Amino acid sequence: MNKYLGHVWNSHADALIWVAVIAAFVPVLLMRDFTPNNEGRYLIIADEALHNRHFFSFTLLGEPYADKPPLYLWLVMLLRQLIGHHSMAALGLLSLLPACAVVQRMNVLCRDILSPSARRTAMLMLMTTAYFAGPAMVVRMDMLMCLFIVLALGTFWQMYRAETVSHRHQWLMGLWLFLALFTKGPLGLLIPIVTIVVFAATYRLTCRLGQWLNWRMWLVLPVGCAIWLTMAYHEAAGSYLYNLLFHQTVGRGFRAFHHARPFYYYLISLWYEWLPWSLLCVAAMVFTATRYRRVDALPRFLFIMTLTTLVLLSAISGKLQVYLLPAFPFVVYLAAWAIGGGMPRRWTLWSLAVPQAVLTLALPALLLAPTLAPLPMLMHPWLVAGASVLSLSAAAALYLLMGKADAERSVRVLAFGILATLLLGGMAMPTLNAIIH
Repeated sequence: MNKYLGHVWNSHADALIWVAVIAAFVPVLLMRDFTPNNEGRYLIIADEALHNRHFFSFTLLGEPYADKPPLYLWLVMLLRQLIGHHSMAALGLLSLLPACAVVQRMNVLCRDILSPSARRTAMLMLMTTAYFAGPAMVVRMDMLMCLFIVLALGTFWQMYRAETVSHRHQWLMGLWLFLALFTKGPLGLLIPIVTIVVFAATYRLTCRLGQWLNWRMWLVLPVGCAIWLTMAYHEAAGSYLYNLLFHQTVGRGFRAFHHARPFYYYLISLWYEWLPWSLLCVAAMVFTATRYRRVDALPRFLFIMTLTTLVLLSAISGKLQVYLLPAFPFVVYLAAWAIGGGMPRRWTLWSLAVPQAVLTLALPALLLAPTLAPLPMLMHPWLVAGASVLSLSAAAALYLLMGKADAERSVRVLAFGILATLLLGGMAMPTLNAIIH
């Protein structure tokens, strides 16, 4: 039986992973209500834009709304027109499909340093990381921007590795950067460019920046921005343009009027954002930093991207947990590399054992929760089933880790357990919708 299951896994592992991922997310996408304070805002903006026939300048309850670029709102408007109403399942795909594309692109990027088995482990880790799985099923533009950033940095890596930089890659770099900017704003442009500059500086290759960030890329950006801003000015005049370029951009960067946080905010938040792999990710960062000159170029690139994003976002006044999302694919794949890349075995054991031991208490914690807070919906049978699966999978993963010394298999067992928990917990969404806000 074990031999047969092993054959099935080796032959169809990628397909099985994607079936598990899609199955885990489907109940939430089909049965969750929109959050009125956040997702509902985008729906109102899209409806008002369609009513006013404005596609580059937006309003929220009649007031100018220059907070976000148009691309994601266009997609919301398009689905509204195609379906005839706002559908949670359809809009959720605008996050879930980019999340799947991020995983696929990272697999291509890291195929030279990760075996097929390690890539599957990384896939499962990324799709079960707390603040990656969350944005993969909410109505927000962050996952779409993350995809364009990953595509831009993947294109850069192809140029870095090529003997001759192709013009096609230079045009593509400009396109991905503009689409990232056009989806979320300046961070979509800053994160990849600063990462590339820092990487070039560490290898003393700044002389090649003109090949990677050349005039073709810089042509796409100003032309695209000129069309966007001209149309916004045509629709809403100069006050909207000023709000878009200065109040929302410079204001958020240096003196945030929303979400102002101290510089060390992400040094605290990453511990729960990267759960249950946060200890492993931090250990991989420390391991890479201590052997920085001895690691290969690609792990160093993954490390630089993560660290650069942390520093850059920490320097900006306005902060939210989800802003750190673009770093997740890079740090998780770095962690997958570190497991088999020479990181001390005790680091791997402890960084996995601690969260696994805690997760074995998921069911007892759920059963105890009603005695601490009046939330009877926590005793929903689907939630109890999900917590049971999580506790059992964490216990099995802990046994494989400590008893069999099989870190990769331990990670996969826990990850599949988390996906099963999400599937079972998602079946309780009709009840949980009452506490969504």
